[in-house]
This record gives sequence, C-alpha cells and structure tokens, in this order.
Amino acid sequence: MDDDDLVEAFEAGAVGAAEFPHERHVRVAWGLARHYGRQDGLRRMIAGIRGMAQRDGRPDAYHETITRAWFELIAGAEDLAEDSPLFERTLLSRYYSSARLAEGRAQWVEPDRHPLALPAPAMER
Repeated sequence: MDDDDLVEAFEAGAVGAAEFPHERHVRVAWGLARHYGRQDGLRRMIAGIRGMAQRDGRPDAYHETITRAWFELIAGAEDLAEDSPLFERTLLSRYYSSARLAEGRAQWVEPDRHPLALPAPAMER
C-alpha cells in the first residue's frame, strides 16, 4: 500500500491498531500534514487514532502529548528520508523525560529536555 492509500484507509477507519506500527504512524502524519496543513492534519490524526483505539476496545489508549509531539516533529520535517530519526520509536525521549510525558496523557505538555524541533538533539547518556 502506498502512502496515499494508507492515509485514505486511515481516514476511512479501515486500518486496525495491529496494522498500524510506528512507521505507518509516521507516514500517515506526514501525508496528513502535506495534504491538509498542520492544524487540520493534526485534527484528522487525533480523530483517526481515537477512532482506532475505540474500535480496538481501548479508548483510554490515546495520549494527547505523544500524538501532538510526533505530529509536530513530522510536520516540520523537510522530507521523510528512510534514515530519518522520525522512524526511531524512542525519539521523544530526547525531548521529554518519562515523568513529564506521563503528565500529558489527557492534555498537551511542553517538552522538558529540548524544544520540540528538528534536527533532533543527541541522545542523553
């Protein structure tokens, strides 16, 4: 499935949680940002993820800060190269401590380690 088909299937609610690993999250966010812009693209991403969680019987799985932070990083990228740090599942740990991220399930919280922008900061040791 190419990226346009993936975005269409996501918006139609035809993609299940088991079929939506991190790499597909990135590709969908990229497509939504490119097709609809940041504000409407983020709104569509949130609606799609919430719908997916609801259909999966896990309505509490949605996390506001994780969704928005990833979307903002992806939407701000110049391109989506295969070697992009956006495909690293642990990338948000460069921006957020786990305690701070835990505070952001129901509402947006700003990062506490690094401003939310690319290029990504180096990993802390």
